[in-house]
Amino acid sequence: MTSYRPFSLDSLNNPYQQMEPVIAHRGASGEAPENTAAAIRLAAEQGAHWIEVDATISAEGVAVIFHDSELKRCSNGDGHVAQLRLSELKALDCGSWFSPQYRGENILTLAELLTLCNQLGLNLNLEVKPTIGRETETVWAIRTALQQVPFDNSLLLSSFNHHALKACQQHLPDIARALNVDAIPYNWQERLDEYQALGLHFSADFFDARLVQQLSEHGVPMACFTVNSPELAQTLWQAGVLSVFSDYPYRLIQTARKANQWHNH
Repeated sequence: MTSYRPFSLDSLNNPYQQMEPVIAHRGASGEAPENTAAAIRLAAEQGAHWIEVDATISAEGVAVIFHDSELKRCSNGDGHVAQLRLSELKALDCGSWFSPQYRGENILTLAELLTLCNQLGLNLNLEVKPTIGRETETVWAIRTALQQVPFDNSLLLSSFNHHALKACQQHLPDIARALNVDAIPYNWQERLDEYQALGLHFSADFFDARLVQQLSEHGVPMACFTVNSPELAQTLWQAGVLSVFSDYPYRLIQTARKANQWHNH
């Protein structure tokens, strides 16, 4: 097998060089409502320097932070995020579903999220979660937010969506990309080349030590979701995974420190 040379962004800040062993998944989403300012602040208080959140768009094409295409699980709203205007989305309560103490948390625009991360000194993995058919518009909306609020820290874009990654390549070529998958594909080299993706993010449910070792030997940075067990986190780190996404960042940061995993690259 010919030696694989991962795509590199020499001219750019490679976010994986700054990446730490734990990324707060949708903020500290085990203890505060996911993707809200409360969850992001809590992650920062708990010592996380990296967060992962999801970007989608409102009806008029403003980038907002929300995971599902439907509103019902994480708000008091109904219907699809992409069918409501920003003013309607902003009127929703995105905290009470989690706990009464978070009543009144609202949907963040990406511009608000970038401002908050700048204030807290957080690095960001932004997962592009487009409504099917509006992938390019979602990437345009992300680009607009980044023009409005220049981001001070490391930024990584990732997606499961083929069209979204292609749109990122075209419209945000200077920002590092990662391919999200459930299971690591056997043709991972072709897939990474296709999107000129620097890294691969996969599900812990499909952890395959042999494939992880193969990627590691080829210098491909990997992150793994969603890991809330300290034992599993240690197994993954030892296997060659750079970072894990966790709903309980505090718990895993302590584990990483005890295992001397915690060092800036």
